[in-house]
Amino acid sequence: MRIIREARSEDMKVVYMMGYDVWGENMLSKDYLTMCQDSSKYKRGKWYVLEETDTKELLSSQIVYELNPSENLIVRGIGSIATPLHLRKKGYASLLIKAVINGLEQKENCNNFFLYSEIGSDFYKKFNFIEIPASKQKYKDSICMYYSKENHIESISFNIPNYF
Repeated sequence: MRIIREARSEDMKVVYMMGYDVWGENMLSKDYLTMCQDSSKYKRGKWYVLEETDTKELLSSQIVYELNPSENLIVRGIGSIATPLHLRKKGYASLLIKAVINGLEQKENCNNFFLYSEIGSDFYKKFNFIEIPASKQKYKDSICMYYSKENHIESISFNIPNYF
C-alpha cells in the first residue's frame, strides 16, 4: 500500500537525493545535500512524499509553495518533482502530483496551480496543465504552466509568478 504525506525532517536527505542526478550539476553528493539543506527556497515550501507503507521507501517527492498574489485568491506553485532514478517511469510522480493537487483543492479550496518545467510540457499536460502564452513566459530554459479546474489562463488578473 502507498500513502501520500507531508515529508518529515528525517525524510529530507532522501528527498533531496531524488533529484541529485538531475540538479546536482557535477557536485559531490555531500555538497549537494548541504546546498539543499541550506536552501531558503526549500525551507519556504511544504514537501510531500509518496511512501510505500510496507517498506517505508520513499517513491517520489515534490514541494508546494504558497504564491497568493491577493487576499482572495489561493495559488500554489509546484516544484522539485523527483523520483529516485531506479524507480522512474513507474507512475509514482504522476500519482503524487494528482493526489497533492486533489488534496489542496479539497482541503484549502486552492484552484490555481503553477509550475515551471525543464522537461517540456507533455508530461504535465496529462494533468491538464497548459503552457502560459509565450508572451508571458519569463525564462528561456523553463516553461511556466498553469492548471485550474475553475479558471482559464485568460481570466487570470495577476502577474505570472517568478520561478519559485
